[in-house]
Amino acid sequence: MKSFKVYDATELWQKETSLPSVPTFSQVLDNVLGSDGVQLGSITELLGLPGSGKTQLCLQLCASVQIPKELGGLNAEALYIDTNTNFTLSRFRDVNREILSASFLRCQKVLDEPLQISEDEALKRLHYVNAFGLESYCSLMHTLPKFIAEHPNVKLIAIDSIAYPFKDGISTKQRTGLLFRQMADLQRIALQNQIAVVITNEMSTRVGLSGGSVVGALGDAWAHRCNVRLLLSAPHTAQDPTHRLALLLKSNIASTAVATFQITSEGIRDVE
Repeated sequence: MKSFKVYDATELWQKETSLPSVPTFSQVLDNVLGSDGVQLGSITELLGLPGSGKTQLCLQLCASVQIPKELGGLNAEALYIDTNTNFTLSRFRDVNREILSASFLRCQKVLDEPLQISEDEALKRLHYVNAFGLESYCSLMHTLPKFIAEHPNVKLIAIDSIAYPFKDGISTKQRTGLLFRQMADLQRIALQNQIAVVITNEMSTRVGLSGGSVVGALGDAWAHRCNVRLLLSAPHTAQDPTHRLALLLKSNIASTAVATFQITSEGIRDVE
């Protein structure tokens, strides 16, 4: 008979809170997430309409995970899974260049030594996969554990977007079964390898007796599979079109909170 390790609550708490995080480069956004960024060993869902900043935040995290540990990063690699061709290398290079520039100055000031990562080296640390279409996406998910085993320094997986491959040509029952099996695999990968998994999700309209409302795609049951759910939006009342709102809908380590950040040519930053 298989034996099980029994933990007490203190051990579980220490285990959860001891895992490092990938910083967003926005202090207010890190504070909302409650763990100085996106925590390793967890699945974070980014919800929002097009233009709300989901892809931008994924690009930002793929760059910031590479920062040296002495400066708050993880000195690690990232895997970007693109299911709807949202990824643009030029935008990632812009964000990455600004992060490296800021890190270079901090290295000189704090560590009194130059930054060891060049722009070319940073690009090599980003692994990109185009998984357009359901068959391609499912095939990738099947081989993902093997890829992670061969690349142990990958500490961030970004899937942009989780809902897109399941839009057409599949029944609701089939979609639900596939999604839940893949989420179980992602949770296992995140926990066993201490990897932060970030997935973007689209919004859909739910029609009820009292009217319609905009909610996250994939249904209510899906929401319970994610450790953290962050709703991003572009407020209509904002005078600055670069401003975005981040609302924490769910977290296993933080309470509901909201913050305003901005998307600049340098990436995601606090509002000045």
